[in-house]
Amino acid sequence: MTINILALVVSLISLGILFFVLIRLRDNSQLTESKTDKIEEKINSFSDGMGKIIQELASVTTPINELNRFLGGNVTTGRLGEWSLESIVQDIMPDGSYHFQHIINPQTSEQVDCAVLTADGVKIPIDSKFYPGLYKNYQNSKTDTERNTVLRDLRKAVLNDATDISDKYILQNTTTNYVVLYIASEKLIDLIDRIDGLRQECLTEKKVLIQGPNTLAAFLDHVRVGHHYLKLNETAEKVAQVVRNVQIEFNKFDTSTSNVEKKLESSLKEVSSLKTRINVLGKTLDRGADSLDDLEN
Repeated sequence: MTINILALVVSLISLGILFFVLIRLRDNSQLTESKTDKIEEKINSFSDGMGKIIQELASVTTPINELNRFLGGNVTTGRLGEWSLESIVQDIMPDGSYHFQHIINPQTSEQVDCAVLTADGVKIPIDSKFYPGLYKNYQNSKTDTERNTVLRDLRKAVLNDATDISDKYILQNTTTNYVVLYIASEKLIDLIDRIDGLRQECLTEKKVLIQGPNTLAAFLDHVRVGHHYLKLNETAEKVAQVVRNVQIEFNKFDTSTSNVEKKLESSLKEVSSLKTRINVLGKTLDRGADSLDDLEN
């Protein structure tokens, strides 16, 4: 930012010097008209280039100023934490397992920044907070007394936010018995870790788990594994159901085969009995024929 401003100032000064030289040269009787035209042409070209540079610097300076105001606390800083939170959740969690700006309690209009679903369908409330002003104050502190004052203010701010989100977003039979306070800066997490007992106090008394970008990613990965195993179990159950259905059909087929076999055995017995009777009848007919032959003789 400072470098850009200096470059702009230097360029404007150079332009002024060139115009001054041109005026002096015009007053010089020894300067020919053709040389003057060339100098004017170069100055006009330089002026056009400077105009473009000024426009480009303005386009860069505006967002930089906005970012400085953003980090300085003059505008809402919560959105920066929300962007970071959304990015981490979307990168790790499967689709359909999270909701942004979610109303946990239908009796209120309070929206948690993100609600992540466990494999069992329980919601994990995650709310992002950001304390850039306190971090900047800590950086600018010159003495231990000043730094301790900033840490004391940070402790107070974190405890207030922990109480707030705990009261708003923990709902029995709907959410986990804790809520995650996400801080989108490892530098701020380092400051929080300098405050003795702050994490433990938030967890035991406020039911709030403080997490930064790294720990939140690891935490969500653990939740994602639960979804993975649930999906595997569902797939295994479907496979087992298919096997059970095949087994039932196979038993039916086996029973049907046994019935067919019994029917075939019964039919074979009937055929054998019929064959015996035919043989008996055949022998009887043969004897009858022999008797008739004897009578004729």
